[in-house]
Amino acid sequence: MPLGIRKLAVVGAAALGVIALSAPSASATSQQSDWVKMAINPNCHIKLYVDDHQYAGKIRAQAHFTCDKGGNLFTPYISIDRDNQHGLGRKTAGPKWIDKDTGFGGFETTTANKSGRQCYKAVLQIVYPEPGEGGNTTQFVKTPCLNT
Repeated sequence: MPLGIRKLAVVGAAALGVIALSAPSASATSQQSDWVKMAINPNCHIKLYVDDHQYAGKIRAQAHFTCDKGGNLFTPYISIDRDNQHGLGRKTAGPKWIDKDTGFGGFETTTANKSGRQCYKAVLQIVYPEPGEGGNTTQFVKTPCLNT
């Protein structure tokens, strides 16, 4: 093989190695919900995510809340469902108020990524306080399955 072709082959192989190292991991996956209108004020919205690429060996669920107009008082609970197990990593942020000037994001929880192929879903329960004897209103949002 002539020297020029060998140099070209070495440079080409090095370039492919750089491209492979800079590409995102093939195992990094995520799922998300559409923007969902909140039950009490439809001018407020929720976005829910589930992914496996933020923390090594963990599955993360994350929620974001925003309003275009008006405001909303609610208590969010976030968790992860794995196949037939519900409520993994469940936690709350306590009562929250959001409006067009003040959103709430980065509310998250994690759970260990179990070996073997699993279906993970982020689950968000929102409780809206109701005055009087009527009881609270509850809303659920889930992501599609994240298969890892």
